[in-house]
Amino acid sequence: MRVNGRRGLLALATCIVVLAGAGVAAAVSSGGYSPLQQDCSPGADAWNTAASTEPGCHNYKLNVEDGSGHRYAEFGIDQLAQDLNAHAGSYEVNTNDGGAGVSGTYDTNYQPIPPGGPSEFGLLFYPLEVAQCAVTTTMPADPASCVTFAPNLPSTPPTVTVSPQAGSPDGSTTGLLTNASIYLGADDNLDTGEHDGADGMTTTMTSNSQNGPSDGGAIVVNWHPTDVITWLADVMANPLALLTNPVPVADAGFGMCADGICTSTQTRQRTVYNGGSSGSRDVYNYDGKKWDPSECSSGSGKDELACVTPLQPNGMDGWRSLEAQNVYAEPGFQFYEDPDPQGSPIGPYPLPAVYAGTCGVAAGGGPMVPAAPAGTPVTNNSGQVLVSTGC
Repeated sequence: MRVNGRRGLLALATCIVVLAGAGVAAAVSSGGYSPLQQDCSPGADAWNTAASTEPGCHNYKLNVEDGSGHRYAEFGIDQLAQDLNAHAGSYEVNTNDGGAGVSGTYDTNYQPIPPGGPSEFGLLFYPLEVAQCAVTTTMPADPASCVTFAPNLPSTPPTVTVSPQAGSPDGSTTGLLTNASIYLGADDNLDTGEHDGADGMTTTMTSNSQNGPSDGGAIVVNWHPTDVITWLADVMANPLALLTNPVPVADAGFGMCADGICTSTQTRQRTVYNGGSSGSRDVYNYDGKKWDPSECSSGSGKDELACVTPLQPNGMDGWRSLEAQNVYAEPGFQFYEDPDPQGSPIGPYPLPAVYAGTCGVAAGGGPMVPAAPAGTPVTNNSGQVLVSTGC
């Protein structure tokens, strides 16, 4: 998301949560989001493919699966080309992959927002902008200085297809009782077809940086009661394992990122980003983190070339190679700067981090919060206050 990042984050969160609550219910560095779960390749939302879509790829997806990856229900909104509005998608319910069930597609055949109009996420704030215009300009309002919106009118009836599927249940649905997952993910391709992923070209040093769009989020719920046996063995061998996975029978999480602003709330340790170095770090702990330039992002070729510096001639790929192999969100709440150089930070950069959970508490980092003086107790080398329980 390249404009009004804080509004974009709120709009994306509203989209995910409201649609989930309505019952239609690691790329993005917030934990849980997956291009695979969206039925997309890691490069599906590259900025240089804005005029096209990837067949089968979705910008909004709800999946119900078992531990073997069999999907029993899914609903999705199709990926969009730039300047198009969300309008079509697919659904399926079955007893197992290939079993009895029903599937189909839908299409509103309606593009309410013409090219050049407000973005879809921007519509959430349209009434506010209209009101702001009314009180800051003389009446009657000057059309040239005010927000205007002239939606297209419907011209074609919506369509829905329903296709029953034949087949016999093979009994694998019982697997849902011992291992099941619910995934609800969305990215900002929903926002009038935005594409904001790395182009994957060697000329811009991004061939190893494609891992989905930079902005989006997910809600995940996983049920796995049989893991208790393994969990007990792990805790007996290392009691601190209880801190990173306090609830063995199930886990859940909600996270989202937009314009470098990330938040993640998890019940267990979850990987939010994979770098090219060794070791691991907690995403809220900036100790040792080497930040790419603030102008570096995957928004355009120019933005990607801004990642190339004398200190890092390999650009975005080089910055990713300096990051820890596993960057974790820990159980609890965390707010932090996106560790992915694909992000387009809107400042201050990096954002101060906040964490509270089973692994301790943390706060600070970045220019917005003065670093604690060297030698101050419970601080790290990035000047963050950090109290760890031992995770």
